[in-house]
Amino acid sequence: MTRPETAPLKPIAVIAGMAGNMMEWYDFALYGVMAPTLGTLFFPQGNHLVSILSVFGVFAAGYIMRLGGGAFFGHIADHHGRRIALLTSATLMAVTTSLVGFLPVYAKIGIGAPLLLVILRLIQGLSTGGEFVTSITYLVENAPPHRRGLIGTLAGSSACMGLLIGSGAAMVLFSIFTTEQIHQWAWRLPFLASIPLGLSIAVLRTSLPQEDKPDRHVGSRHRRSSVLHVLLDHPWALIRGAIGGWAFHAGFYTIAIFMSSYLVTGKVFSESTALGLQSASLGAALLMAPCAGFLSDRFGRKTMALLSLAGMIGGAYPLFRLVNSGNNSAALAAMLVFMLFVTLGSATYQVWLAEVFPRTLRATGMGISYNIAAGILGGTTPLLCATLMEVTHERISPAYLLVIASAVSFLMCVVTRETGHKPLK
Repeated sequence: MTRPETAPLKPIAVIAGMAGNMMEWYDFALYGVMAPTLGTLFFPQGNHLVSILSVFGVFAAGYIMRLGGGAFFGHIADHHGRRIALLTSATLMAVTTSLVGFLPVYAKIGIGAPLLLVILRLIQGLSTGGEFVTSITYLVENAPPHRRGLIGTLAGSSACMGLLIGSGAAMVLFSIFTTEQIHQWAWRLPFLASIPLGLSIAVLRTSLPQEDKPDRHVGSRHRRSSVLHVLLDHPWALIRGAIGGWAFHAGFYTIAIFMSSYLVTGKVFSESTALGLQSASLGAALLMAPCAGFLSDRFGRKTMALLSLAGMIGGAYPLFRLVNSGNNSAALAAMLVFMLFVTLGSATYQVWLAEVFPRTLRATGMGISYNIAAGILGGTTPLLCATLMEVTHERISPAYLLVIASAVSFLMCVVTRETGHKPLK
């Protein structure tokens, strides 16, 4: 059964829907690009690689928690409305991100420091798991039918914007302060910036119109549990979404999170140069996401996804060869091209996933499927890349992981039906 299309969102509602998502990814970018610093401050020293692995392990744990967050906030959104889920997830992220800036380091309280960091990261992962999928759901459901791809990708654009701001904040930090100052106190500043950000977003989101509450699974055997309903009645959609999105997240997190630490610890580039390359790639993704959505409205989600995955399969090995060359221009070109291929498919994939599930289960279904891809499969990419390098002793080894993920996702997308030119359920 299709649902009548609603009136287009007002600009203030679009901004409110994007803003919290931007702050969520601002925090995740900070944590990723400052991994070497956090590893030094929060984990026992002696082996630098072990410290980095520890930080990326905590990073991966936060992503795995996204699955629970997607299910929890998806249930809230499907039963009580998108507005309350968006407001709650953004508030939770603002509080936990700010608290990271107040944490004592390992030298002060010992093992308590990494334990507190882990707890906050797990809560942040829970929050992010609900925020991103609910914002996409909100935007797609309220977009004109011929512009769902374009409007839906604004959530991805806001994520890139948050990552770009977080990466840029870290770059400015390392440019202004000395390493000693950063280790002593300055590392806290970008995390504490979440306090005014969170307050402004909370106020902005209270302006969202109170939408009609979705019907509670009329005719369903599982009136109380949207999670159980989607698991039993839509298992193939969940599997397709998770495996089909693996490569997009693996590619994105390789460039947006892993690459700066990879280049710095390998002594290929300085920290500021590596962050500059990463920021340029995020800027390209920010601009490309709406273009990808526009193209998917015209040519279909499936066409864009397959083109993207083919480019990733062919581009993974050259990417790592060129970034290890030590040539700034070659590294920049490689990262930009690869990120453009990733964004072409990832932006399309996110909108497709929102279109697959019926409205009464959309946030829950997308929350589970998307966060398996983003959290369990994609979010563990930095940890897996670092581990592969340690086991194989080859700096090129992360490319093999990207090729495998892209090939698997390509096969899954081949058997996926087109949804772009059909009305929402």
